Amino acid sequence: MVNQKNRIYNLPSEKEIERITKYFSDPNCKGANEGLMPDASELDKEKYDICQSISHYKRVNKLTPSELAKKIKVNQGKVDDILFGRFFRFNLEELISYIEKLNGHLEVRISYEEKKSSPKVR
Repeated sequence: MVNQKNRIYNLPSEKEIERITKYFSDPNCKGANEGLMPDASELDKEKYDICQSISHYKRVNKLTPSELAKKIKVNQGKVDDILFGRFFRFNLEELISYIEKLNGHLEVRISYEEKKSSPKVR
C-alpha cells in the first residue's frame, strides 16, 4: 500500500504479479490483445486495420460482442479474435465480408513513395 498526498494504492503481491504475467505470456491466452509487429507485411497491416475498424464500429454503436456476432453472422470465438486483434486467423476476403455486413466500405490507397524518416535533432 502506498500513500502519496491522500492517494492509497493497493498493489498486488509478487505472487499475483507472477500469475498475471504468466497468464498473458501464454501464446494461447484468450484475453490479450494481439499487437502488430513493426516488420508486419502490408497484408497483415491491412487485416489488422480492418479488425481495429470493426472494433471501433462496435464501440461507437455500443454493441455487445454477441450483438456484433449476430450482425456479421459469426460465432463468438471469431468476434473475440477480431476484437483482440488476432488478424492472422482470417483471410482478407473474410474480413472484407464482415465490413460489408456492417454496411461499411473499403478504400484502398496505393503509394510507391519511400517512408520519410524523422528529422534528425542536432
